[in-house]
Amino acid sequence: MEDGISMATKRQITLRFRDEYMKASKKDKGRILDEMCSVLAIGRSTARRRLAEAGRGRPSPPPEERLKRYSEQSRDLLVRVWLMMDLPCAKYLKAMLPTWLPMLRAHGELADYDGFAFLELERMSSATMDRYLEKTRDAARPRGTVPTRPAGELLRNSIAIRKAGDELDGLPGNVEADTVAHCGPSARGEFCRTLTVVDIATGWTENASCRNNAFVNFSKAEETIEGRMPFRIRPYDTDNGSEFINRDLIAWLQERDIEQTRSRPYRKNDQATVESRNNHIVRRHAFHYRYTVDELGLLNELWELVRIKANLFTPSKKPVGRACTRDGRPRRVYDEPRTPWERLKEFDEKDRAAGGPGFILPGKREEIERIIATTNPAELVRRIHAIQDRLEALAAPRTAQLARRAGPDMAYLNKTLARIAGVEPEDDETRQADED
Repeated sequence: MEDGISMATKRQITLRFRDEYMKASKKDKGRILDEMCSVLAIGRSTARRRLAEAGRGRPSPPPEERLKRYSEQSRDLLVRVWLMMDLPCAKYLKAMLPTWLPMLRAHGELADYDGFAFLELERMSSATMDRYLEKTRDAARPRGTVPTRPAGELLRNSIAIRKAGDELDGLPGNVEADTVAHCGPSARGEFCRTLTVVDIATGWTENASCRNNAFVNFSKAEETIEGRMPFRIRPYDTDNGSEFINRDLIAWLQERDIEQTRSRPYRKNDQATVESRNNHIVRRHAFHYRYTVDELGLLNELWELVRIKANLFTPSKKPVGRACTRDGRPRRVYDEPRTPWERLKEFDEKDRAAGGPGFILPGKREEIERIIATTNPAELVRRIHAIQDRLEALAAPRTAQLARRAGPDMAYLNKTLARIAGVEPEDDETRQADED
């Protein structure tokens, strides 16, 4: 029996059976298992497990730490540039280097580093950058709620639907619009909202905050964004919220000869472009805190700076088709990362070369080129962070207090349960008298 066999002998027997078991056919493996079970007085499952464990051999030693290919100075430069760029992913960081490095050096932001560090940084692959930046990723921010209310059915049905698969002409001016509610953990009371308008073809994004969804306030945000856009808005696609589907906004768009379309209810993918901006522009820069009219001015100061960074200095990729991997799985194919301004200039130059009027409005090209020439990107990001710190200091305590209150109202709940059960609910004075 097994109890009379030493552990060393058991290992030797298992190893002998293992060598034979690994080379045997399926039928012979069954016979070997029967024989091993008989010799060691164990079950077949235990026998299979011991054979498998014996087959693995000794665990391999932990791998030695990978030698650093790049110098410590270049790795430090990578982290510093990444922070100045406001924490982009490594693929976008790599694409941003040719634009950002000359500007940062010209403004004296990287005077502490020698030329060899810059050469090493330019040689780094995006995968290497990701590995070096792994330990310095930013922490998550608190999440909020979604208080959007659908518009009336009759008015909603008067607006054409644009689905995710519908074809567009692929030219600048086709925009999607959505709002983000800065309500924190509670949708009660008045709180600020941010309107986001993004061009599908170029990725150009504009934001403006307003006090609430009332048209008298909402229209100011619309007019602010319209004045900032470097091209004319054509189709204007929205969701089904009451801030978009109302007679005032419909009339406002008709005055400007702008066609309005809407997504299908509860189909986020119909507005995939603006939904992505809600996350990586609005929530990333304004977080999930609750903002009131006291912070409205700061929010709009923030969007003035964010629009410059996002549209003029931050490249992005766009899907251009699909392909298959070697194992037959479909995957997206993307173009080279470019900023929205670079994409818009390409569209404008092609249209003018074909005899068209172009897409960039008069005076906008000179205005934007002047902003690019006079902006220090690192100082721009520092100003954004300074406003974010002020917003957080003002809104974080209020948001935390609301989160503590967000639980169920137990006094009201107890009264409701008592009424359902047909019992007279106790008030606070009766309960206190019983306790005394």
